[in-house]
Amino acid sequence: MKNQRKIQALLSYYFENVFFSESLGIRFLRTFVLISFMLTLSVVCAYIFESPTSLLDLFKKTPPYLLAPFSAVIAAILLGARYLQDIYELPGYSTALHYMFASLLDGPPYWPPFSGWLLPSLTISKGQKVQDDEVSLPDQVGGPGWLTVEPGNVVLLEHLQSPTMILGAGVHFIPRFMRVQEITSLEDQHWKANPVVATTKDGIEVVVHDFQFTYRLCSNRHENLAGRRTMLDPYPFSLKAVRDLAYKRNVRADNTLMPWGGSMQFRVDGAITDFINKNTIDQVLAPTAEDTRNQIMQRLYSSSLRTLLKNVLGTELIWANVGRFDLNDEVIRESMKKYRMDSWFAQWAGKAALILAQGRAEQISQEEGGRSESTATMLKSIIQSLDDAHPTGEANEHLWNIVLARTAQVIESMTSVYDLDMSGLSDQVDGEIHESK
Repeated sequence: MKNQRKIQALLSYYFENVFFSESLGIRFLRTFVLISFMLTLSVVCAYIFESPTSLLDLFKKTPPYLLAPFSAVIAAILLGARYLQDIYELPGYSTALHYMFASLLDGPPYWPPFSGWLLPSLTISKGQKVQDDEVSLPDQVGGPGWLTVEPGNVVLLEHLQSPTMILGAGVHFIPRFMRVQEITSLEDQHWKANPVVATTKDGIEVVVHDFQFTYRLCSNRHENLAGRRTMLDPYPFSLKAVRDLAYKRNVRADNTLMPWGGSMQFRVDGAITDFINKNTIDQVLAPTAEDTRNQIMQRLYSSSLRTLLKNVLGTELIWANVGRFDLNDEVIRESMKKYRMDSWFAQWAGKAALILAQGRAEQISQEEGGRSESTATMLKSIIQSLDDAHPTGEANEHLWNIVLARTAQVIESMTSVYDLDMSGLSDQVDGEIHESK
């Protein structure tokens, strides 16, 4: 079994790389073998059916027998074009016939003039195929043909059995048995993700809307060793990254490849869902410590996630925006909104009451300070008046009575703020003054 596989591989390699080689010598050799076969067959037929008497007579009777092999070759080309049209579902027979003649009679630009003019062409621009005609033969059938890759694009060519070449900007020749497998734009890509749904630690579903990010193909291990965009190499890329992006993307249920941005989201939004799953609803929507978005951004820009994207998709994450959070259940959303509004109002009402109380206390303090200052001034003026009048009798006793009366008035004015009845104290002081008199 192994020997059979080796023989098949060897024959496949011989036919693809030797017999159907695009080198000028092999192409001339193939043409020489075909013409020699036709001539030999016509000579044998003339010798058998005409019985020529001499070599010159053989040459004279051979041309009519060239019609049969020549017609066989033309019929093979016409039937081959019909086969191509059927197997590749080409829209017109002329397209298939064009491919047959181009692949048989034309090839890469050699030193003979007009070589390569019959080959079909395909242009790659902005990450897409640009078709001048109704159908592009290099895209649908494969080489031989011309491939024009504009700057900012990279193309992966695939052989019958494996990937072969990765082509950057320029005009390239596509050999036979090769076709375009993957086209990648080297520009910065932007992806706006669908809403991301996750469940918090306390069992409440949270939806993240407007999650979006920017990414591009990795650019290390290229001719530009720095991996940076320069004037000489504005679009560097990694050959390994191109292969990883082409062959490591996810496959959807309908057996189609997931878009580049979708594959990125499949691995990036795990940082969001993991954070929501490990925290409660209050820690996600109303954090008291570090902001939720900052914590998620740290996960998105972590070295582990960047390494994963580089090794799996050959992609580099440039920028990300988490978006906004919302609750999936409308009843829970409205109840939490009411609860948070009430809590917010209570919080601000408490702050407002505290500010009012502080203002009232400051007002009372200022009033009492002013009253005390005026009382002190009044006492000073009374004492000054007594000193000027030189009263008779015991001066200390008169002074003491005045101080007691004024002190009682001051205490009564201070306690009136707190609604205390201090009139008895004032009457008692008046009584003591009369008794002293």
